[in-house]
Amino acid sequence: MPALPLRSAFPAALAALLLAASCRAGAEVPDRLQQILAGLGDRGGHPQASSDELREALQRQLRLAPVPDQGANRPSNPAFPTRATLTDFYARRGQRLAWSDDAGSLRAEAGALVDALAQARRDGLDPAVYAVASIDRLRASLKKDASGEEAVARRADLDLLLTTAFFRYASDLSTGRVHPNEVRTEWLTEPPELDLAAALEKALAAHELDRLLASLAPPHPGYARLRDALAELRTTAEAGGWPAVPAGPALKKGSRDARVAALRQRLGVRAGLLGAASGSKAAATFDARLDQAVRDFQERHGLEPDGVAGKTTIAALNVPIEERIRQVELNLERWRWMPRRLGDPHVEVNVPGFELRLVQGDRSALTSRVVAGSAFTPTPIFTDRIVAVVANPPWNVPRELAVREYLPELRLDPKLFQRHGIRIYEAPDDRGAKQGRKDREEDLREVDPEKVKWKRVQADEFDYVLRQDPGPDNALGRMKFGLTNDFQIYLHDTPARTAFDQTSRDLSHGCIRVEQAHELATAILGDAAEHLEEALQTTDERSIPVQPPVPIQILYLTAWVDEEKGLRFAPDVYEFDAPQQEALARMSRTGATAAKK
Repeated sequence: MPALPLRSAFPAALAALLLAASCRAGAEVPDRLQQILAGLGDRGGHPQASSDELREALQRQLRLAPVPDQGANRPSNPAFPTRATLTDFYARRGQRLAWSDDAGSLRAEAGALVDALAQARRDGLDPAVYAVASIDRLRASLKKDASGEEAVARRADLDLLLTTAFFRYASDLSTGRVHPNEVRTEWLTEPPELDLAAALEKALAAHELDRLLASLAPPHPGYARLRDALAELRTTAEAGGWPAVPAGPALKKGSRDARVAALRQRLGVRAGLLGAASGSKAAATFDARLDQAVRDFQERHGLEPDGVAGKTTIAALNVPIEERIRQVELNLERWRWMPRRLGDPHVEVNVPGFELRLVQGDRSALTSRVVAGSAFTPTPIFTDRIVAVVANPPWNVPRELAVREYLPELRLDPKLFQRHGIRIYEAPDDRGAKQGRKDREEDLREVDPEKVKWKRVQADEFDYVLRQDPGPDNALGRMKFGLTNDFQIYLHDTPARTAFDQTSRDLSHGCIRVEQAHELATAILGDAAEHLEEALQTTDERSIPVQPPVPIQILYLTAWVDEEKGLRFAPDVYEFDAPQQEALARMSRTGATAAKK
């Protein structure tokens, strides 16, 4: 059986199975089953149905429960598990119940699954989605009356409900509740595909369900740290959350204001320490300790760490804890969309955090600030490999950028480009005009910019290729990192160093500028770094292969746990949080509507 494509699950399946299990009345039971049930009291055991009888009971339950017949082709309407999934699973088992033994007694694995479902909140999932309470009621009813006329049918109900709950929970936890395509088209990662039916069958046969359940969540340390942070936030919420800081004028070091005491309480900074006077006067004074606490908070929330509790900082302080919990849950979901194996070493670039990490083992070997794409030219979210470091790279200006930004400058001053080492070439054909960045210099004819009447050149007639020579003004700096994607996105150095001092660094046209580009190149090249140093002594372009290639993950995390600074939040620069929340809500609404039918 091929691997099942796991996207987001169809919530109506569980609700419908529950409806069929709880609302049954007067169901027909085959004569053979009636005979078994009639003799149940004499044996003091549970009914032992034949394969045909169990098949009929299971198939009847499948007919009653409107489980989707097929998986949907569109990510916006996925369905898992499907009727075919469940039918195939039981067919592979010879129509035997999965969660009961041959004597009809529930297996220990059923309890292990229910325990896991009941703890789904720790991963940001809702146990109610998996009908835990209904499963418990059905289990209790079988314990109370295992010899009733409908015992076999109810046992089939329970088995289907447990199997459906496992598939739904396993799918949600391992690959996500929704597909990233439902959030934004710029999100180009593909969740892993796992054959959960085969994994469940194997685990049940080997009595290793606990091991399977433990393996479902993403194995990444970043996921585990964020899950722990979720538990801490919920503990704080249960204790009443955090206090609000009243609005008012900006507070800074030296300020004396009654609101300073509220700021202290919010940040957990006591007054009267380090020789300061104690009492209400000290609590109302903005001292050095509080100044540092405000700066730390600002840094952990993507704000300018100036120590001033102004309007923006106070607004961040007053974000309800429930909203932060929701934000953490959204980012746990994003970890589920990532490959199971990231590589060792590998590079992570978190766009909202404007940060790059070179990860070796489970620790950061290098951290660097980066500049990412703006909201108008966003950096795609994808998985790739760094295959080479290119020393002294020329910059092939993307045609869209050349038309939008450089054509107006050419109209004003054609000589400006020559002063900055930008050459202009005539594109050989329409393909070349649109993909000029890929054309080789020897295939193009250079154009004298002063001989072109640029004011007459329209955007749709811009049949030129712009290329900047290597040098101190080159937009790519002294090196770039070659990737393999089709989006023409790569990492590179830059001469514009002041951009890294800004807090919000969504300033590029999509590619990623790396502050510590040289350190990163040296680290991933290893012994081959000496070839990079040789090349940098010249102005000649030279490509040094990265052997083996280093995997890179372009991430979009607005909540994550830093190894040193703890839980951090970042502004949602591309506004991905709201569409993701809506996708989850849409799935829930669809399930509720289907359940009513």
